[in-house]
Amino acid sequence: MAYSSQNDLLAMISLEELAELTAESGDLPDPVVVDEAIAQADAEIDAYLGSRYEVPVTPTPPRVKALSVDMAIYQLYSRRSAVPPVRRDKYEAALAFLRAVAAGTVGLEGAGGTSGGIGEVAELSSEPRLFSRTGLKDW
Repeated sequence: MAYSSQNDLLAMISLEELAELTAESGDLPDPVVVDEAIAQADAEIDAYLGSRYEVPVTPTPPRVKALSVDMAIYQLYSRRSAVPPVRRDKYEAALAFLRAVAAGTVGLEGAGGTSGGIGEVAELSSEPRLFSRTGLKDW
């Protein structure tokens, strides 16, 4: 399941711009190229989120959808080797957010089913110590 769709990308860029980025010729976007860019973006998102959440994240939180859109548009521009600064900045901001989520410093609102869980603590217990640096004094 993809986190975003071609229609989500069209909410951020025009139809003509999407066609220029994806189609080798013609006035319509190539849906195969769009789907590949979305799949690349989603795989990158899952790579980061997988350390804290069950992926794919369902239902898709709005923040994940927005990340998918920004990262997919960046992927499409990368195909043409001319990424505008605003698209690069959005991509880098998306990566910074994903790194923070993976590190546990930021949570992902609307994403259930944590696997690594923020705030969970591991507790260990054992029998009393038998040996020490100085030997078996207690024995």
